Amino acid sequence: MIEWFTVNWQWYGIAFATIVIEVAYALYLMNLPSPEKRSQGYSLLFESIESLGYGILLLGAIAGIEAAALVNINILPPGTAEVYWDLIVRKLVNYLLSIALLERDLTLTVIFSPLAGTVSSAAMLARFMAQFLLYFSVAILFLTKFVKNYGSLLVSIGIAMTSVKRLRSIGPYLVFSVLAISAISGGTVHYVLDSVYQLKFNYTSGIIDVFSEAFKQAFTNRLMDLVNDGKLLSEVATVVAVASAIVIALAAAASRAAGGFADTFVSRVRGL
Repeated sequence: MIEWFTVNWQWYGIAFATIVIEVAYALYLMNLPSPEKRSQGYSLLFESIESLGYGILLLGAIAGIEAAALVNINILPPGTAEVYWDLIVRKLVNYLLSIALLERDLTLTVIFSPLAGTVSSAAMLARFMAQFLLYFSVAILFLTKFVKNYGSLLVSIGIAMTSVKRLRSIGPYLVFSVLAISAISGGTVHYVLDSVYQLKFNYTSGIIDVFSEAFKQAFTNRLMDLVNDGKLLSEVATVVAVASAIVIALAAAASRAAGGFADTFVSRVRGL
């Protein structure tokens, strides 16, 4: 597995120690003369072994899913995705700033000030979608940094909790939340980065630039760049929103299923 996903075995060691204590207590109960205590001991021993096996099974399944995703879906690790999301944030900030600067400069020229309203109208969709993607990108950048620094710890604690019956319902949520953030961050970053660098509108503040831009707007189809940028950003926003919703839904379903799988399995085995 990749470096950020390395499991911290100290936490699993704590869970394993708990299981060993449970097994020792179960063996003690099994040697008591009381039939009730012996039955309780057998039950506790069975649950302890199942907990250990389930923790190992979950760890192996996660490793397989993660490896398959990296090979087949080309999901970037958080360390690499963080760099790209930072580039996306910078690009979107500069894009929004360029629109605002053009509106300001056109207003200051007085003679071309009516064009500022035209620019504002043409840029309405592009500005709104760029602001939405900027918010999304900043949020994902923060979560990517968090997962890069603490993802391994959360996965380790989650797997360890899954091995303890009383904490089994919580552990999978820690594990799959890290996987979900990683999938959204590493799976969409290439698409978003390529898209924002396809934006056509660009403006550098200056006296010559503002007159040049005013001329382009008056005598060319320059405003269509803003409109087309708005359409492109709308498509990107839709894709990342839908992809995020699907990943979150799958992660929530997997967490719930994983939390109850062991108990269901044990109950069915005992019913045989």
